[in-house]
Amino acid sequence: MARQFTRQTVRRWNLNSICDDAVQIASELVANAVRHGRPEAETADGPHGAVWLALALRPRTLLCIVRDPNQLRPRLTAPQPMAEGHRGLPIVNALSHTWGFTMTPETPGKAVWARMELPAA
Repeated sequence: MARQFTRQTVRRWNLNSICDDAVQIASELVANAVRHGRPEAETADGPHGAVWLALALRPRTLLCIVRDPNQLRPRLTAPQPMAEGHRGLPIVNALSHTWGFTMTPETPGKAVWARMELPAA
């Protein structure tokens, strides 16, 4: 769903040249949020257990934001050469101009975001 939403939105905004990268970034951030950011299964469906994705078009950037209910800060670490996991944030780091996270004090959790520069007009 995250890939489809991102692809449709980015194409609607006529940003075809960065569509594949935007889809990959959204996919990695959502996968991390679902895998690492959700509480135990019995409380995951409550109002604070949701994972959501938002895209924001700014004058010079496309912002991808994924919120999850976990307070753990994301860490960029190099994966082991033969490891199958721990590649999400290195991919986001490689494809985005900048990325980071914001803790949300009103509700438990954080928003992880990645910013992509828009192509020159």
